[in-house]
Amino acid sequence: MSNESVTDEIILEGFKGLKETMEHGFDAVEARLGKRIMELEHRVMKRFDHIDDRLDNHERRLTTLETKR
Repeated sequence: MSNESVTDEIILEGFKGLKETMEHGFDAVEARLGKRIMELEHRVMKRFDHIDDRLDNHERRLTTLETKR
């Protein structure tokens, strides 16, 4: 234990510092998550673009096969 007397102001300053530290930490986590979500969204959209290409090719192949009958 310290011989210093702790005032309400000292305690409030400590909580204020803790609050600011937590907010900064949460902001950093939120920024990283936001970036990660954007990267995943980009990957999903890129996949969907490739699916469209494959479906188009499939339709062309079906049409070709049907005309050969």
